[in-house]
Amino acid sequence: QWGQSLCCSWGLTRAFFPSALTDGVPTSCCLSYHQKPIPLYLINSTYTTSSSCARPAVVMVTKKGKQLCVDPQAPWVQERLKHFQTPKN
Repeated sequence: QWGQSLCCSWGLTRAFFPSALTDGVPTSCCLSYHQKPIPLYLINSTYTTSSSCARPAVVMVTKKGKQLCVDPQAPWVQERLKHFQTPKN
């Protein structure tokens, strides 16, 4: 189900690839966004792609290690990000 928009490591899928250079080091950028909301219980971590990428994106890493490119402006993405920005007690 999730495999069509996954980005496991750069160059291995159509959604995620090295395209920009940051200090001479290739960075991974997203070509497209995963559209369906990802259940919070499946997400292990998140990170933002480089500002040098043409398309801004958040990458959500699942508990199985799969990486999905998502639109940082999507309301469901912003809700998920709040969970990861909240300090844990």
